[in-house]
Amino acid sequence: MKYKSVLLIAVFVCIAQLFYGQERYTIRGEFPDHSLDNEYVLLYDRSALQGESERLKEAFIDSILVVDKVFHYEGTINQEPFLALVLCSKSRYLKYSTTFIVEPGNIQMRVVDWASDGDVSGTSINDDYNKYIIERGKQLVRRVL
Repeated sequence: MKYKSVLLIAVFVCIAQLFYGQERYTIRGEFPDHSLDNEYVLLYDRSALQGESERLKEAFIDSILVVDKVFHYEGTINQEPFLALVLCSKSRYLKYSTTFIVEPGNIQMRVVDWASDGDVSGTSINDDYNKYIIERGKQLVRRVL
């Protein structure tokens, strides 16, 4: 009886260890028109450095189908927040790409037009990323033009 209870506790600890540190995140994106409906959005981990060839090979995370201008993805993160890339193409031509931070929570991405980066919000790091990186980049482009 003693061995069964020790074994049961050991199994429980092993299972708990698998789920420790895994947190859920969702990504919901919206495009300005229906041109990418029934196409796939590609999600990549962009935190690898240029020389890290093994991590670059594993950069692809998943593909997400666009339906009625919207895509939705759910995943789990078991590491620190990381930089990600959403890449959309129509046939063989690049249509749109933008970067954001994958972190626990509900990440929202809204593309107003195809010429500029999408607005990213919904989580604390992405709110800051949008405010300090994306919006400042847009301001710099406006000043140059």
